[in-house]
Amino acid sequence: MFRDLRRLFSLLDALNYLGNLLYKRSVRYTGVSAAMSIVGYLANYLPGTATYSARVAMALPVLVGSTALLGGLLLKSIPSLIAKRMANVAEAQDLDLMEDYRKSCEDLHLLTLWDRVFCYEWQLGSTATTLCVDPAEAPEAICRPRLSGQSPGELGRAEFLARARFALARPQPQPRQRYHLGIDLRFFEDWRNGACFDRNDTKLLEQYEASATLEAIRREVGHTRWESLGDLPLRMSQKFWLFLTSRAMAIAVGEAVSQLNRAYDTDWFNAQALLWPGEEAQPWLDRFPGAASEVRRLREAILDRVYGADPRVARRMLERTVLPSFVLATRLRVRFDPEYAEGSLGYSPAQDLAQVGLSDARLDPYRRVAAEVGEERAWLSACLARYRPELLAADHAEAYRAVRVAVHARRRGFRPLVARQAEGADPEGRFSAVCLPVIDRAAARYPVYTARLTAMRLHHELARLHFAEYAALLEMLRQTPAPEVGRMAA
Repeated sequence: MFRDLRRLFSLLDALNYLGNLLYKRSVRYTGVSAAMSIVGYLANYLPGTATYSARVAMALPVLVGSTALLGGLLLKSIPSLIAKRMANVAEAQDLDLMEDYRKSCEDLHLLTLWDRVFCYEWQLGSTATTLCVDPAEAPEAICRPRLSGQSPGELGRAEFLARARFALARPQPQPRQRYHLGIDLRFFEDWRNGACFDRNDTKLLEQYEASATLEAIRREVGHTRWESLGDLPLRMSQKFWLFLTSRAMAIAVGEAVSQLNRAYDTDWFNAQALLWPGEEAQPWLDRFPGAASEVRRLREAILDRVYGADPRVARRMLERTVLPSFVLATRLRVRFDPEYAEGSLGYSPAQDLAQVGLSDARLDPYRRVAAEVGEERAWLSACLARYRPELLAADHAEAYRAVRVAVHARRRGFRPLVARQAEGADPEGRFSAVCLPVIDRAAARYPVYTARLTAMRLHHELARLHFAEYAALLEMLRQTPAPEVGRMAA
C-alpha cells in the first residue's frame, strides 16, 4: 500500500505537505522562540552574563513566526496552484469528455443489460415492459417494432433495444420516460455521464449512498445503522483511493497535453488523445510527425505513474478504486433478490465475484445462502399452495415474484416460520399471523416490487460493468496496436 501511495504522491505533494506543516505550526514556533528569547534576555540579569537586548528578544519570535507562516504559505500555495493548474488543463482539454468513450460502447452495454436484467421482465411480461404509446414521447412505430419470423425472446430484445435507444437519443425527464416507455434507465443514464479516469466518475457511489430506490430496498431488507457502519470502511477507502488516483491522473494528463501542444504548436491534443484506446493510430495524427509514438510514450508514463507498471499492481489499484462498488451492490442484491441469490437467473453471486478475483473463502457464504434460498423457495411454494394457491398460477407470476422478494428480504425472521409451516408444525399459527399479511401486501403491490427489483439489478449490473470496463480499458491502453472497443465488457 505504501508503495502505491508513494507513487501517487509527487514532489509537488511533498512540498505542499511541508508547507502545510510549517503553516499550521507557525504559532507553536512563535511561542517556542518567544519563550527562548525571554529566557535569553533574562540571563542578562545574572552577574557576569551578557546576552542580547530587549529589541532582539522581541524581534526574534516575530522573525521566526513570520518566516514559518509566510514560508509555509508559499510552500503550500505554489505547488497547489501548479497542481491545480495542471488538473484544470486536463479538465479544459476534455478529461471530463472521456464519458464519450463510455457512450461509444452503448450497443454493448444495452445488450449486456438485456441479457442480465431486462430479458427476465419480458419473459414475465411484467409492468416494466408496459408501453404507453404517445406520438412524441413513445411512438409505437419506433418503440414496438414489427418483426416477422422472430421468437418471443428476439422480439422482446428488439423492443427493449428500440425503446432504450429512443430514450437515450431523446432527452426526457425520467418520470415521463418511465411512464411512457416502461423501462427505467435512470441509473444507466446517470452512470454514462461519468467520465473514465475523471474525478466525477463516482456515479455508482452516489447511487448506492443516496438513491431513494436503494434506500427503500435497504429498509425492506432491514439494513441497520450498524450494518451501514460496517460498510463505512470500504466506502471511505474507495473514496480515498479514487481521490488520489483521479487527482494524479488529472495532473499527469494536464502535463502531457501541455507538453504535446507546445511541442507541435497546436491545440489538437487533449485527454482523449491519450486515454482513448487506438487514438494514436487515427489519421489526424499524421499531420504531426512523430506524434503517435510520443502519445504512446506519454500514455505509458501516465499509466505507470497512476496504476503502476506491473499488471498485478494495476489490478490491486482497481480493487481499491472500483471493485468496492460491485461488492457493496452484490451484498445488497443478495439480500433483496432471491432469484439472484439462488442462482436461478443463469448467473450467481459466487460466479460474479469469482470473476473479479475474490477467494473461495469469501465466496463460501454466498454458496451457503444459495442452498438455503433454494430450500426456502420450496417451503414457500408449499405454504402458498395451502393458503394462497392462486399465486402459483402462471398468470400471477409477477405477483408470486413480489411475494418471494418480500419473504426473502425478511428471511432472517421468516425462515423458521416458513419452514415449520411447510412441515405442518405451526400449531400457534405464527405463519398466518406474521407472514400472510406481508405476502398479501406484496402480492397487491407487485408493480412496486418489480420497479425496485429492476432498479437493484440494474445498479448491480452497472457496478459489474464498471469494473470490467476499467480492467479492459487499462489492458487496451497498454497495447500498441489499435484495439477493438467491442471487447470492453465481455
